[in-house]
Amino acid sequence: MPSDPAALSFVQSTAGNAVAVQMLRDGRGPAEGPAVQRVPTETAGGPGQAQAPAPAPAPELRSVFESDTESESESEAETVTNPAVNAPTPEQEAQLPYHKSLRALRTVIRKGMISPDAQDKKWTVKAKIDPGTSWTSREFRDDGEVGHVWLEVTSPLGDSTEFGFYPQTPSPVLSVPGEIVCPDKHGGDKEQKTASVGFEQVLEGYRAAFARKDAKYNLTMYNCASFASDVWEAMTGRPLPKGLLISNPASAADSVKAERDLRAAYGDQQGDEMEDLIEMMSSGAIPPAM
Repeated sequence: MPSDPAALSFVQSTAGNAVAVQMLRDGRGPAEGPAVQRVPTETAGGPGQAQAPAPAPAPELRSVFESDTESESESEAETVTNPAVNAPTPEQEAQLPYHKSLRALRTVIRKGMISPDAQDKKWTVKAKIDPGTSWTSREFRDDGEVGHVWLEVTSPLGDSTEFGFYPQTPSPVLSVPGEIVCPDKHGGDKEQKTASVGFEQVLEGYRAAFARKDAKYNLTMYNCASFASDVWEAMTGRPLPKGLLISNPASAADSVKAERDLRAAYGDQQGDEMEDLIEMMSSGAIPPAM
């Protein structure tokens, strides 16, 4: 079999690695040119009857979220996959630093970045809370039902994703490397708090999350509730209720429920003072239940 590296390189670049490998297996040299399906001299129908060529194998599909390197942004893959999509300007891209842990959120924001409708209309940010059990309860100590707080961002175009903060390795108290999980598939939320924000506020929230991509996770000092509150404040201007001494999902859920009950009870007589009281509770200025 001829072995011409230059010719083999030509075959790889024009027909793909799979074709080049198949040529080598079949004993064909690169000098024969790109591989084609040959018609056998003997066919199932007998001598002299031509057999239809077998269909060429389908090309291997690749997700737009796959990358050859961890630092490759999905914007490059998206542009190749769909050239009709308008890409953000370099100035806009600079507002969205890339990190693999925030890829799904970045994709949602990038689509909104090139849409005037998405920039002019309100986005929805939602805090989702699985309260677990009270951190002073026996169930928490015995079963470790910590719960979880995470965020969901939805654009005016209908695109959305969820993201939250987790420890990379289990640790009851000690600080360990943390990580942002996006999309966050935790589920089981029993309480929610929703706010409408502008596009610039969404960018602020993204940058706040990006700044915490390498944060340490500590159950009593910086956990999922702490992270969600920081990003929520970047987008809404007020922190998410999370607990007085220790940030925790149970306290966050209690505070959100108390705010909802206040609005339901005094909805027909809300004045400035009542609204201020509710805002103070929702921002954590009034200590929530432990």
